[in-house]
Amino acid sequence: MRIAAIDIGTNSVHMIIADAHAGPYAIVDRERDMIKLGAGTFQAKRLSDDAITRGVQTLRRFHELIRSHGVDEVVAVATSAVREAENGRVFLEAVRAATGIVPRLISGEEEARLLDIAVRDVIDLSDRAALTFDIGGGSVEAIVGSARGLLFARSLGLGVLRLRDQLGPADPLPRDARRRLAQIVHEQAAADIERCRQIGFDLTVGTSGTILDLGLAVHRRRSKDRWLSPDGRIVALEDLRELAEQLCEMDMEERARVAGIDRRRADTIHLGAALLTELMGLAHSDELVLCDVSIREGLVLDQLARKRGPGHPPPTADIRKRSVLALAERCGELGPHGEHVATLALQIFDQTQTVHRLTAAERRILEFAALLHDVGRHIGFERHEHHGYYLIRHGGLRGFREHEIDLIAVVARYHRKAAPKPRHPEYAALRPRDRRIVRVLAGILRVAEGLERGRTQCVRHVRCDLSPARLRITLHAPEGAALEAWAAERKSELLAAALDRRIELTVEPGPAAVPAPAGGP
Repeated sequence: MRIAAIDIGTNSVHMIIADAHAGPYAIVDRERDMIKLGAGTFQAKRLSDDAITRGVQTLRRFHELIRSHGVDEVVAVATSAVREAENGRVFLEAVRAATGIVPRLISGEEEARLLDIAVRDVIDLSDRAALTFDIGGGSVEAIVGSARGLLFARSLGLGVLRLRDQLGPADPLPRDARRRLAQIVHEQAAADIERCRQIGFDLTVGTSGTILDLGLAVHRRRSKDRWLSPDGRIVALEDLRELAEQLCEMDMEERARVAGIDRRRADTIHLGAALLTELMGLAHSDELVLCDVSIREGLVLDQLARKRGPGHPPPTADIRKRSVLALAERCGELGPHGEHVATLALQIFDQTQTVHRLTAAERRILEFAALLHDVGRHIGFERHEHHGYYLIRHGGLRGFREHEIDLIAVVARYHRKAAPKPRHPEYAALRPRDRRIVRVLAGILRVAEGLERGRTQCVRHVRCDLSPARLRITLHAPEGAALEAWAAERKSELLAAALDRRIELTVEPGPAAVPAPAGGP
């Protein structure tokens, strides 16, 4: 099923088009238009005629995209500017008449619920709770969520366009206006943020274009490297405060030239920066985890849940593995081969842990690299290790930090052919400790894939016996595994060097007891 989800916000209109099935959805297109629908609305209590015209024109263009993509279902919502405008329903009717799209007017509480769904789909909250801030044009959503669901939600009337209406047009922002902004935030948010603190949370998450732009601006002040994705990036409150102070002292043209800031946000980004730092101060949060989702992703997930119905359980709660398996499926590599390579690799990892001393976190990197090691075959067999590296890095994996995606991609890249070398850019870019991790994990992965050379899962399991100079790997294969033993031995050089031991492989053809899984260190 192909779904289009549209969020008609105060500042921007956003749309994503996603292929949604029983598992994770895949975004096939996205579009936005920063039309500032709510500019002046919070004082006049009305959408201007120009704003209505801009909104209808934007949604006409979106409708053309919807038609060209063969979308099966459209879900559209409108938020605070339309909700509070006396002529909001006039605008919605104009949209319906022009496009056939019927937006639903939703409450601030519904905004928070959809945002919570989206955040929990990409950030692992299985054993922790998150306070999430989403700064829009008309409101700020403040929510606390965990694996148990939504614990607290409040829609605060503190959006950047609303603040601009309250503080006036002076630019740069005068000191007295900054003090007034802080006062407004404290008056409207302090009690609710204190309630969030009483409920308790382990991390603070920031979504929305304003927050992501601020995070990117902080990053660009320190590095010229481009982000693949902001997901999982951490921004310190201290850095945000320094940036906010400087943005408030600039005029709009100066702010538009700041690296990382979308020039279309230059009229309000300083207000967003000051607002965010005040909210984080109230929450006693020293850092913010960036998350590139919003209510449109929540709309897709909510629609999928409705389609499944109460009789069908939701997808696995393991966000990261779900995302990895979805990428493998999209590349035609979801099946017994990848799963068995992962199983054998983890058995070797667990039984050699006393030597390599890697942790449960690196074990998961190995598991995911093994599941994805052949995705490059989707492009072509030749050099598929290089194709796989690109697909993993750019495949939209969810729930990972960029550093983790890099490690998965590099380990998978070295599952065949050349061993890691300092002249390889992807390897040279790693920290020294990460280079060792890659050598160990790629060495294990090479051997595990050799043990699946015939793609028949004939090696049921392995036993590793260690001595100071040797690693003996015994293959339990009831029907024999001469091909697999030969292939694994040919690919064992990297692991032998990483563990500083020679490697011997033997085949035990008869039945044997399966060793109890170690479950990681």
